[in-house]
Amino acid sequence: MDTASNSLTTTYSRQTLRKQQREVYQKIPGMFELLHAASDTVDDVTSKYPDAAFALMVSDNLFCHNRELSEIHQRAFFAILNGESIANVRFRYEKDSKKYLSRHLWDD
Repeated sequence: MDTASNSLTTTYSRQTLRKQQREVYQKIPGMFELLHAASDTVDDVTSKYPDAAFALMVSDNLFCHNRELSEIHQRAFFAILNGESIANVRFRYEKDSKKYLSRHLWDD
């Protein structure tokens, strides 16, 4: 496959993923409010809508500085997109994050 074809496939995949994310995320209570909150009210809106805040945090960290952390975020992200309850996703996310931290607590 040449570079141009590969680029089109990647773009289509990203577009499809973004479309799916928009469709799923707009159904999460408080997502609209959080996305449109004034900077001085973000903390209050985050407290009121923790599921929306969690979903945004996960999607903002899909490609972070660490492969293992990226994988934890990606598992959570795709679980949300696949319709799993955010409570279940968050439980598994926190469990995975704690395991990661205990393995790397003394890393520099």
